[in-house]
Amino acid sequence: MIRSLQACLCAGVVAGLPALADDDRIVDQPEPAVSQPEQQHLIDLAANFDANLFEQQGNGWVLRGGVQFGNGLNVRDRVRVMANGRLIIAGADASGGRPAESPTRASVRLLAEKRLERIAAACALTELQRRDLRLAIESDIRRCTAEIEALRGKYAGVRVNLNDQEGQKTWHQFQQDVQHCRRILRNVLDGDSLFASVLPTTLEAGQLAGIEEETRQRRSFRWRVMVAATLTRMDDMLGLTQVQHDVIEKALLARDPGLRVAELKPEQDTTHLQQNLVYLVLSECEPSSLRKAVSERQWKSLALLMNQGKSMRSWIEQQGILDQPSGPPQR
Repeated sequence: MIRSLQACLCAGVVAGLPALADDDRIVDQPEPAVSQPEQQHLIDLAANFDANLFEQQGNGWVLRGGVQFGNGLNVRDRVRVMANGRLIIAGADASGGRPAESPTRASVRLLAEKRLERIAAACALTELQRRDLRLAIESDIRRCTAEIEALRGKYAGVRVNLNDQEGQKTWHQFQQDVQHCRRILRNVLDGDSLFASVLPTTLEAGQLAGIEEETRQRRSFRWRVMVAATLTRMDDMLGLTQVQHDVIEKALLARDPGLRVAELKPEQDTTHLQQNLVYLVLSECEPSSLRKAVSERQWKSLALLMNQGKSMRSWIEQQGILDQPSGPPQR
């Protein structure tokens, strides 16, 4: 009897519910997604000017301190910026915070002192000569410092968000200005500097010859290293015999591309840059002896490499790896 009563009650409840059509099926509705605001990566450019100018001479760009994320978190670790603007934490800053300001004058003077010591090592300087050269160096340091400080001043208090278009535009201009300052540093004692103009009149002929010989030897050694490394790669690519290897090596070493041997590294002294410089110099060699030494198949591949070097001439010269355009050996 109890079971019959329960069955009746259940039937009555079911009968009292309205019938559900196919469209009235009850389903779980997901909650609407809450849109998250775009996170900002605020970069303090003034805090990173010296680090990129004096410590990073290649393609890399380092960011230190002053990296503030949109959630208010300040990251004091060192981070690197990839080509797409993405930040990657690379390691903690040893100072635990924003590094002390790097005085431009002291940094430029350090480079100048290295040049002066190189000269002193190549030829004995008298005290009077050293004093006169130091006076010229100080004048060039003031000029160089003024140019760099003017560009640094553009970024005082400037923070950019690498996640928006305007921030990317400012970051790109920042990179261009830093690269321009790197070129100023490379030529602080060269070109139209006071130091370059007084050096020939301050030193005697024998001393100048000693400096030229020291520079020649450093250039020659560096060029031989570049040629040897690139020829190793060409041996694998072209399957060169020892005779063919020697012919190409002789043609390359007979030329002086005028490599920079100053204290500051070129803009991006990489294997890629060195290889293309070798290809460029090879394209300026007499082609008849090269073509005679290799097979037709090898020549086609060799011609492609030489054309690659020629097409990149402007880029190579912009990297600061050369003191002068490549040309025939000096006699």
